[in-house]
Amino acid sequence: MATKSKAGRKIPIHPKTNKTNLKGKQNSKAAAPIPHLPVLVILHILQFLPTKLAIRISSLCKQWVGLWSSIPVLDFDEDEPPHGVENLDIILLQHTNFINFLDRCLEFHQKCEGLDKFRLRMTLSSVEDKDKLGEWLCFAVGRRVKELDISLKYKYEVNQYCFSSTFFNAKPLVILNLENVTIAYSGQPISLPSLQTLSIRRVRLTASSLSALISGCPCIQYLSLTSSSCFESYDLSMQTLLGAESLTSLNLKYVRVKDDNNNDPKAPIGLPYLKTMSLEIVDLYYPQLISGSPSLEHLSVSFCFAKWYRSPKIPRSSSLKSLEVRDFDSKVVQVSGAKSLESFTLVSESSMQIESIQLDGCKNLKHLSIRAPNLPDFKLHLHGCEHLVKATLHIPELDVGSSSNVEWEHFSSLTKYLRKFGPCKNISLYVDDAKALIFPKKLRRTCPPPLPTLNTLTVSISSPRGAKDCDLRHSLFWLAPSAEFLSMKYSDISSKYKYRKKIL
Repeated sequence: MATKSKAGRKIPIHPKTNKTNLKGKQNSKAAAPIPHLPVLVILHILQFLPTKLAIRISSLCKQWVGLWSSIPVLDFDEDEPPHGVENLDIILLQHTNFINFLDRCLEFHQKCEGLDKFRLRMTLSSVEDKDKLGEWLCFAVGRRVKELDISLKYKYEVNQYCFSSTFFNAKPLVILNLENVTIAYSGQPISLPSLQTLSIRRVRLTASSLSALISGCPCIQYLSLTSSSCFESYDLSMQTLLGAESLTSLNLKYVRVKDDNNNDPKAPIGLPYLKTMSLEIVDLYYPQLISGSPSLEHLSVSFCFAKWYRSPKIPRSSSLKSLEVRDFDSKVVQVSGAKSLESFTLVSESSMQIESIQLDGCKNLKHLSIRAPNLPDFKLHLHGCEHLVKATLHIPELDVGSSSNVEWEHFSSLTKYLRKFGPCKNISLYVDDAKALIFPKKLRRTCPPPLPTLNTLTVSISSPRGAKDCDLRHSLFWLAPSAEFLSMKYSDISSKYKYRKKIL
C-alpha cells in the first residue's frame, strides 16, 4: 500500500506506522503491573515526552491506550542514519518512514482545536520535503500553536526553507525558536502580540526583517540572536533593541548593534527590566547598556569590541550579582562600584598576558574564579572586597621535561600567583597532574607559604599519574599551614572512578 504526495511521489507506508500502532496497541510483552494513575497525571507526563516515545509508553497498559493523541504537544526528531550505513535506498526509506509517521500523527490531531507546542528537528532532502513542511506549519498555526520550535538540516543542495511573513502574524504564539531557515520579509507589518521568547539561530534575514520582527513583539522578554559566524554578523539597530522595553534576558552572538541616529556614546541608554545579558563577539558599546539597565544581575562578556571602547571596564552597577569575562583582547580587567557583585569569573585562553585585575568596591564579592593557560604575572586589586570567601583557580599543567630551570620557574611563578589570593578564606585548586603542586623542598625552605591564613583548601586532580600522596600532603601543609580543612579529590579518568581523601 502506498500514498501519493502532492508532487506525485509515491511514499510507502511503513508497517510500524499504521493506525493501529499509533492508537497505542497494548504491548503483549509488558508483563509487569503498572499502578493506576489519574488520567490527568498521565497526560501531564506524556506532554513532556517526544511524540514517538509518548506513543510507545501509551502502549504499556490499557489505561493509557490512545491517550497520547489527547495531549496538545507534537514533538518530532528525525533519527540520523545508522552509523556506517551508506546505502541510499536504506537512508531514503528511513526518511520516508519518518514523514509517514509524522503525517499519521497529524491525522490523529485533526480535531484538535488548540496546540501548545509543535517542535520539529529534521533534514530536508527534496522540494517535496519543503512542501510537506509547509503543510505541517500551516497545520500548527491553524490550531493556534503557542510554541513553535523548528530546526532544519539540508541534503543534496536543497535550498533553505523560507518562512513567509504570513507565519509572523500568529496572535497566540508565545515562543518562537528558529534554526537554519530563511525569513522572507515582504514589507507587511509583523504582529506577534503574545510572543515572549524569540530565538534566532543561523537564520538568514536582512537587517530590516530583523528589526520588523523584534518591533512586532511588544511583550518580548527573552531575545537570543546567534549568527553563523563573525563574517555574517546580524545588524541590529540600537533603537530597535531599546524599543523592546520588556526584555529581561538578552543573548547576542555575532551581532553588530548600530546607533542609527549617531547619538553621543556617553548618553544614557538601557533596558529597565533586563536581568541577564550575554554578549559574545558583539560590536556594541556595552557600558552604556549596563549603566542604563538598573535591574541587570547576570552579565557574561566574551570577545566584545566597539569602535569607542576596547578595554573590558565594567561600569558602576548596583544590581550586578555575577560577572563572567572571557578572552578579552586587553591587558586590564576592571570592575568598580558593583556593590551587589557576588561572583566574578575570568577565563583567558588568548596569548595576551593580563597585567591587572581590579575589583574595587565590590563589598559582597564571595566567589572568584580564574582560569588561564599560563600563569600571568599580574596585579590583583581587591580593594573593598571585605567578604571574599572562596577562590577557584585552574593551575596549568607542569611540563618540565629534562630542564630543572623550567620546574623552578613554574613553582616560583605559582607561589607568586597564589600569594595574590591571600584575602580568601576558601580556595579550590584544579590541576591535571598532582606534580604541578608538589613544591620542591628547597623552595619550601627558602620561601614563606603563599597562603598563611587560609582556612579551607580543596585540590581536585583529574589524573594522579603516579604522584605520591605523602609528597603532595607535605607540599599542601606548607602551602596553607593554618588550614583547618585540607581535601584532595582524585579523578582517574582511565579507571573511571572517583575517591576522596581527607587530611586531618
